[in-house]
Amino acid sequence: MKVLVTGGTGFLGRHLVERLALEGDEVWVLGRSGQSVADLRGLGVHLVSGDLRQWPSLQKAVEGKDAIFHCGGKVEAGGRWVDFLEVNVLGTERLIQAALEHGVRRFVHVSSIGVYPERPAGSVIREDDGYDENTGRGGYTRSKTMADQIAFWYARSRSAPITVIRPATIYGPGGKNTLVRAGVAKGGWNVVFGDGTNVLPLVYVDNVVDALVLASRRDEAIGRAYNVVDDDRITQRQYIERMGAALGKPHKTVYLPLGQVRVLAASADLAKAALKGGRKSPQGMFSRISRSLQSVQYDTARAKAELGWKPRIDFEAAIRRLAKGERR
Repeated sequence: MKVLVTGGTGFLGRHLVERLALEGDEVWVLGRSGQSVADLRGLGVHLVSGDLRQWPSLQKAVEGKDAIFHCGGKVEAGGRWVDFLEVNVLGTERLIQAALEHGVRRFVHVSSIGVYPERPAGSVIREDDGYDENTGRGGYTRSKTMADQIAFWYARSRSAPITVIRPATIYGPGGKNTLVRAGVAKGGWNVVFGDGTNVLPLVYVDNVVDALVLASRRDEAIGRAYNVVDDDRITQRQYIERMGAALGKPHKTVYLPLGQVRVLAASADLAKAALKGGRKSPQGMFSRISRSLQSVQYDTARAKAELGWKPRIDFEAAIRRLAKGERR
């Protein structure tokens, strides 16, 4: 196929581009001027200049393509809402519109498990469980939720050939693997909120790539969403200890009891409100922290049944790969 990958110079995108090129697809990477795909050119990958904020460049980029993998966007934790809106929400809609105008046969949109509403510990979350409508969420999560909703609007209302993949927290070579999901990492220290027994929703990067490729080749995947989460049940404490050892970068970790975290978060909320003239944020800091600590399960039965997907690389194999990579 002739395929376009947005975000192809990023963590997930690079792994996807390499896989597509090695399997014989003709790959274009959408990127702004100055972005480099020099390390991918040996695979025959092309760079097409474009920006999710610029409609003419998207029309040119999608012309003649059979499939689009939309991995790009603004992924920073902080920033102005208008930037998340412009890139992640409106940029997704522009790309879908351009794809429809040029008859692109398949559109695979990378979303996130963050689109779901908060659920009690032990809950099992399935693809049809709805969206989190809490406007107090961070800009990234809010924008990914809106983009996911837009993708499905076009799938239903315009018969757009869209598949939505909702991966968990992605880790692997080239990623930010020293993960502290709720806490602070600085230098050789981790300060983790809670006791570290919360289960992390993880997925190894190659397992996500498998799901993306399968989704682009299965007709039954059109108009469907899929959770893509590894089967391993790895706690925050286990992850920090095993990953630090594998990378040869063990951290000293302090686990801060939630009672203390609640007091500190309340103080931070008051200070933030004072700086804003008494206006409180719609969602308090402790509420955001407790959400990050929720231990729930994400049902992947649909991806396994309809895509034939399964996580090829489990946590033990991933740790071995990462340790080997660090020694080279």
